[in-house]
Amino acid sequence: MNKKILELLKTKYKDLGLSESILKVTADRLARTVKEEAEETEITQAIESVESELRMYQSFEDRNRTLLKEVKDLKEKLEKNEPTPNPEPNPNPRPNEGNPEPNPMLELLKELKGEITALKSEKIQQTNKEKLTAKLQELGVNENFYKLHIDGKTFENDEQINEFANQLKESQDAFAQSINNDLLKNQSNPLFGNRPVEGQVSADVQDYIKTKFNQNQN
Repeated sequence: MNKKILELLKTKYKDLGLSESILKVTADRLARTVKEEAEETEITQAIESVESELRMYQSFEDRNRTLLKEVKDLKEKLEKNEPTPNPEPNPNPRPNEGNPEPNPMLELLKELKGEITALKSEKIQQTNKEKLTAKLQELGVNENFYKLHIDGKTFENDEQINEFANQLKESQDAFAQSINNDLLKNQSNPLFGNRPVEGQVSADVQDYIKTKFNQNQN
């Protein structure tokens, strides 16, 4: 399914000029939500659902290309205007009086480099957020549990993403277990259909917790 979705993304969004890595990340995420036996209409809807997201990536890449070209042009211009070294330097040069005047081209070059760095960082963190969300969904972490924990989080590599996702999974399981144990202590009879066993989180309790999460978010 992953390869099929990737090929469909390449075909539908070929005019956007997106890199292979962005399309692969998107295909991986969609493959986790679209079942192997899904009908063509469902697959098509999934492909179309990421159009706005991919256009945002296109905007990032267009800005990157524009900034890189401006930096290259400025660098070439600076190299052409660089003065020829004096073959016979003055043995007794006069000291500069005051601070030298700033070079506007150098200042602009620094500014453009800063913008490129910021854009690359923004793009990386957006991709990392998608990887984290996919990992949390794979682990079965409830969205209402994790969405407040991931805002503003940044990661340097996939190892940090997986470590954080596993920590959230453990926190959710511990929270569910504590609720289950409290129900056991306070109820002489089972609250739900089957008698619960301490140390286990029954399916009924899991549904109960999920419902509570959803109510708190509304």
